[in-house]
Parts: sequence; structure tokens; C-alpha cells
Amino acid sequence: MSGVGSFDLFGLSQVRFETLLLIAVRVTVMLSMVPILSARQIPLLVRFGLGLLLTFVISRTVPTLPATLDLGQLTAAIMSQAFIGLVFGFVAFLVFTGIQFAGEILDIQIGFAVVNIVNPITQQQVTIVGEFELALATILYLASDAHHYLIQGIAGSFALVSLPYVVITYDLTHSVLGFFTQALFLVFQIAAPVAIALFLTNVGLGLMARVAPQMNVFVVGFPLQISIGLIMLIVSLPLMGNVLPQVFAEAPRQYDTILRELAPPGQSPAPAGAR
Repeated sequence: MSGVGSFDLFGLSQVRFETLLLIAVRVTVMLSMVPILSARQIPLLVRFGLGLLLTFVISRTVPTLPATLDLGQLTAAIMSQAFIGLVFGFVAFLVFTGIQFAGEILDIQIGFAVVNIVNPITQQQVTIVGEFELALATILYLASDAHHYLIQGIAGSFALVSLPYVVITYDLTHSVLGFFTQALFLVFQIAAPVAIALFLTNVGLGLMARVAPQMNVFVVGFPLQISIGLIMLIVSLPLMGNVLPQVFAEAPRQYDTILRELAPPGQSPAPAGAR
């Protein structure tokens, strides 16, 4: 089905319009999933405008579809682009999910989990340490220019996975599970120093309760746990400053791995500037 000249919208042929539509779907879904840009405090209009801007810029380097698509093909192509955006955003957000999870574990260990606060921006209940570590990770993310890798990954995805379709393979699921495991290991790296210190504190309190049964361990233990937990949290902050930039520097490799495994078999990277 050719029909390239049977359609004209704003000076665009039908095949060019379909190309822009698929680019816009992939970019918009990616922006709605990736760290920082997907946050609720970013106005929807700003995300929409950024998506249109990136679509316009990226479209200059993406080859036009070889032929127009019928309704069924176009629907499958749109779903393929949305799936690419979802997988890309999920992998990009794994690190932040792990950091927030580590903070929530520490809140439980310290005793802050019983006092959740309401984030005035997102209107969600969050834990104190979890929100603090997430904010710190966001600052380090921007300071290490990891958001540049993110935009490069969005733009470069069209060279690695050309329009219009995508494939789902075992290698893709294996890689996603591997990155998920890395995020869990990051949780251990962040939470381990404080969690181990609090575990030893609880062991010591248990021994004291056996030695001096008349002592009220709960009255002594609660402020002691808070004090040791906050001290160890402050001491372990430089660890985040060393670990997180290295984790963020691995993001381009993760993006490249995921996108290459989404590409149809035998596809060669699209040449830059081809239209």
C-alpha cells in the first residue's frame, strides 16, 4: 500500500506524518517514565512541549518509513514504540527505585517508618530517610550530567531500533532481570552500613536485657537506635557520593544493551541524517 501522495497535512505526506507520529509516541512515553522528567512536579505542559521539541529535532535524523501503513500495521507500530519507551524508562528508573527502597529499609531499622510524611508536591506518603536519599540522588544525578546520557539515549534509540516494529527476545528479559539485580545490589550497598550498625545495637541491647532484666530496654533502645542510625547515616553519605556517580556512568551501557536487544534481527544502525 503506497498512497504516499494521497495525504497532505501541514505540507507533510502521509508516510512522513506516520513517521513523526511514531517518533512522538516513543519520545513521549520515554519522557513519562524516565527519572526527574517523569516527576509530578514537572508540569504536564512542560513535558508535552519538551516531547514535541525532541520529536522535531530527532525527526531530522530519522529515515522516513519506506511506505504507508494500514490501520492494523499503524496500531502495531504505535504499540511497539510505546513498549520501547516503557522498557527504556523502566531500566532508567531502576536506580532511583533502589535508592528509595534502601531509604525505606533504613527508616524501618531506625524507627522512622511509623512517622510517614506527606510530600506536598506529589501528595504521597513517603518515609523521611527515603525521601532524603532520593533528593540527594537527584542532585548527584544532575551534577554528574547523567540527564545528558538520558537525552542521548532517547535520541540514539532511533539509530539502534529503527521504525516501525520491535521484537521481544529472551536476551531482553535476561538483561532487564540483570539490571534489576544490580539495583538490588545497590540497595545493599547503601543500606548495609547503617543496617549492620543497628543490628549490632539490637544485639547489644538484647545482651543488656539478659544481664540486667530490670532495665527497660524499650525506653533506652528507641532513642539509642535513632542516634546511632542518624550518626551512621551521616558517616555513610560520602559512600553515596562515590557510588552513585559510578552507577550513573553505567547508564549509557545499559541503554545501549536494552535497545540493541529490542532491534529486529539483521537490522543495521540507521545512518545519521538519513531522511
